[in-house]
Order: sequence, then structure tokens, then C-alpha cells
Amino acid sequence: MKLKLNLEDKNLKLQRWIEKIKENREVFIIIVMVILLCFIVCLSEVLYTSHFLIGTSPTSFNWRKALFLIIPLIFFGILAIAIILRFVRERKKAKEVLQKSQQEFVSLFNSSPEALVYLDEKGNIININPRFTELFGYNINEAKGRNLDNGMIHPPEKMEEGKWITEKALEDKFYYETIRKKKDGTLFSVSISGSRVMLDGNLRGTIWMYRDITGRKQDEQLHQVLYNISKAANSPISLNQLYKTIHQELGNIIDTTNLYIALVDEKEDKIFFPYNIDNTKPIHLPRTINHNSLIAQVIKTGKSIFVNREMIKGKKFTMEFRKWFGTLRKVWLGVPLKVEDRVIGAIVVQSYTNPELYSEKDIRLLEFVSSQVATALERKRTEERIRYLSFHDALTGLYNRAYFEEELGRYNSPRHYPLSVIMIDVNGLKGINDTFGHHEGDKLLQHLAFLLNSISRKGDVVARLGGDEFAILLPSTTSEQANKFCKRIKKICGEDKIKPAYLRPSIALGHATQKGEYQNTEVLLKEADKRMYQDKNKSTCLRANTHRQR
Repeated sequence: MKLKLNLEDKNLKLQRWIEKIKENREVFIIIVMVILLCFIVCLSEVLYTSHFLIGTSPTSFNWRKALFLIIPLIFFGILAIAIILRFVRERKKAKEVLQKSQQEFVSLFNSSPEALVYLDEKGNIININPRFTELFGYNINEAKGRNLDNGMIHPPEKMEEGKWITEKALEDKFYYETIRKKKDGTLFSVSISGSRVMLDGNLRGTIWMYRDITGRKQDEQLHQVLYNISKAANSPISLNQLYKTIHQELGNIIDTTNLYIALVDEKEDKIFFPYNIDNTKPIHLPRTINHNSLIAQVIKTGKSIFVNREMIKGKKFTMEFRKWFGTLRKVWLGVPLKVEDRVIGAIVVQSYTNPELYSEKDIRLLEFVSSQVATALERKRTEERIRYLSFHDALTGLYNRAYFEEELGRYNSPRHYPLSVIMIDVNGLKGINDTFGHHEGDKLLQHLAFLLNSISRKGDVVARLGGDEFAILLPSTTSEQANKFCKRIKKICGEDKIKPAYLRPSIALGHATQKGEYQNTEVLLKEADKRMYQDKNKSTCLRANTHRQR
């Protein structure tokens, strides 16, 4: 047993010496050469080599002469050994540094959190790291040797772009953001960084770094959508135009093929649908807030509802919910529109074909943007309400005096001549207010406004000037036409069947027509007003005569 161990120990020592000789073979060669030269010198003196080679007379062995030859040989041998040892050490150190650098490079390459691919100067793949495999789906065996620009990770429309990027990276460092393709065909946003690999001043290839920036791009797009909605809300566009803008912008982050917006009319306690794009159900009728429907449930509870065909079969949803969901829909997602915790409506997206079109993340996404949408809608509704009130009479809904006078000035030009104006005064309004109360007098004014609107043309301007005075502006209307219109108004009021009878309007009318003879609109109004009072006095006289006859 001891003998076997000794033999193994000797073998190990022998192997170590052999490895040392291999590592320092130059040194051992010099040592062997010096020993060999010294041996030759000594041998030549002993064997009288010069006598046999050139015919000199044999002499006795001269140790001094031999030492004189051996010492320089040993000196220069030692010097050569020192130089070679230094060279060997430096080379060994450089080799170790290179190996360590390569190991570090490989380690960093493989452990990088970003997807890396190493290409040769022709664009062929030399190596990829695990993150590249994770990101694109290709392993090293599938990728190695393939040309990166042959469509492996490029959508068809990005092939030329890929070649252009490769050329740019060969010139200098490069950064670019674009779309790339995974092995399964999925497209996603990436940032690409490229740099050259140089060795001894020569190009040895390029290293590309790919980073998935889908999340960042989605965030950027989301913030852009919110900005565009806010910008639209602060622009002079109408509320109807704002609905379209919201629809268009939301289409950038979620499928909005079928979308509608529901708002709450707090006075009427109803839900109405000012905007509806639905391929299957193009009309949504107004309904009460307590209506049995998904949209009413969202508005009542102030909570989002997400349900698809598979979910509705589960125990989570009651039979009532299943009935509301119906049989046509495949998926429905509704979120409330809130302004300072007050629900003003809801926004809904749905599909009649794909039950997997929306997911839980779409709830969070739509809830996130719903706040901005609600604020934008409320702002625009308030603007339109203020604009409406600035030009309309709050009681009757007709245009007010300010708007009437503005339009009268605008129409007072030869292009709109003949321009007719009708002045109207309500008879007996004070008596109705005193007898039945102002609320009944208000009903009379509202009813008259309804009658005037019902018989007016599209381009006419019907206004309440204040109190019991009304006026109608008739562009491109002759005096004869205006007179016929006045008779028609009186006839409709006289034949009105409203109950109680005191709400049937009794009115006096006067009209005037501008053909260019009046200096200004003030004179035109005075003329119409004068004729209205003439009609009022005439009506008063008729009523007085009728009373005396009775």
C-alpha cells in the first residue's frame, strides 16, 4: 500500500516538473544548451579535437583555457535565461490578463439583464445571452450562424431598416427605437444599442443590446392620450366634437370599436346617451338611474363592472346580472366617470364577437383615464351651459335680448334684405300673475315660447326680450310674408286648446321690414314696436266694446 502511494507521489511530482518545463521551455532550452556547450568545450580539450580537425600538435589539457571559455558561456547563458524568464513572465501575465478579461466579458455577457447578441463583421450571430433567448425565444443553437438581418427578429416592413441600422453601427455607436418580432410572431417595442468590437485596431464584429420598452411606450402613449383629451377640453371645440376626440384618443390604448358615453341628468334623475358608437345597438334610449341594467348599476354604485360570457356563468354573478348582460354581448366593461367623488356618468366598451378582447388590466387602464375624461366632459358641459345661458332666456329657452340684438346687427345688410322684425307683447300677464301666481304666469310664457318655436323657420331668430315682450327676426322676408306670419301666429294662439284656458296666449303683434330705408336697427325696432302697440290698442278697444255689448 505504501509502495503504491510512493509511486503515485512520484508520478505527481514528475507531472508537475513536466508542466513546469512546458511553461518555461525557453529557459530549459538555454540551460541545456549552456551545459552542452560547456561539455563540448571540456570534451574538445580532453580528446584533442583540434589535433584531429586541423592537424595541430596535441597538447596537455589546459583548465585555464577551458574555464576561460566556460565562464563566458555560463554568464551569457544566465543573462539569456534572465531575459527569457522576464519575457516569459510578462507573456504569462498578459495571457492571464487576457484570459481573465475574456472570462469577465463572457460572465458579463451572459449575466447581463439586457438582451445581447454578438455578431461578426458580416452580421452573422456568434453568440447570444440568456436574456436574448428569454426576450426573443431563440436559443443559441437556433441563432448561432444566422444573419441577424434575414428576418429572424424583423417584421417584413422593418427589413430595410434593420440593414440600415447594421451599417450605422459599423461606423460608430448607435441608438434607435423601433419594433421587433419574437419567435412566435409577437411584435413589441425595443430600444437598440450597437457598438463595434475592435481588436488590435481591427474590426472583429459588433455587439447589440436590445431592451423591451413596451411598458415605457404604453406609459408615454397613455400620457399623450390624457394630454390630448385635456387639450381638447380647453380648446374652443363643441361638446359633440369632444366626444369624438375622446373616442379617437382612447382607441390608441384600448379597443373602442363599440363605445358609448352615458351621462346623468340630475334634474330629471335620468341617464342619457349623448355619444354612442355601437355596431349592433346604434341607439340607447334614456332611462332612469334605478333602471335594471349594467350601466345603471355602474352609475348607482360608482364601481366598475367587467364581465364576459364565461364569467357570467359563474357563481359571482346573480341571475339578474345575467339578464342584464343579455345574449348578444361577449364582453362588457364599464367604468364610472367621477368628478370629486360625484358620479356624472360612465364610459363603456364592449364586444359582440371576442370574449377575450378585454382583461383585468383594461379595467385599471380605463379607470385611470376616466378621471381625465370626466373632468374634460364636465368642463366642456359647464362651458356650453354658460355659453347657452349667455345667449338664452333661462325661463323659456329662447334667445335673449343680447343675442337678438347681436343677430339683428349682423343681418342688417343688403345681402339679407328684405329683413323683417316682429314684436310681440303678451296681454294680461300681470293679471294672471296677481290672480294665479307667478308660477302660472311663467307657464304661460313657456307655452307661448313653445308655440313660437313650433311655427318658426330654421333660420329665424325667436327671442324673449324681457318680461312679456318677444321678438322674431325674419331674414330675407318681405313685408307681405311677415304679415302672413303674424296672422298665422294669432290663429294658432286663438285656436290653442291648452287647459286651463287662462294659459291660452293673448298677444299683440307688430312688424316692420328693412329694405334699406331705415338708418339703423333702432329705427326698425321702433317702427315694429309702434305697430305692435297699435295692435294692442285695437285689441283693447275690441274687448271693451264686446264687454259693453254684453
